[in-house]
Amino acid sequence: MPVGTCPDCEAEVHVDLDADKGDTVTCDECATELEIVGLDPVELDIAEEDLDEDDYKDDEDEDEY
Repeated sequence: MPVGTCPDCEAEVHVDLDADKGDTVTCDECATELEIVGLDPVELDIAEEDLDEDDYKDDEDEDEY
């Protein structure tokens, strides 16, 4: 099983053999959501969180003031 390194805590993170770039995995040590950015060798980066609809609404409310 391929292994990458968590950029947050530097623990080994196992990646499925059928994983592709852009897939996400979770570090077992620190629970950080990671994105697979490379496959040979396995490279991981902290996944960007998508903004919720509520976040957009909050941003719009701030613009009104």
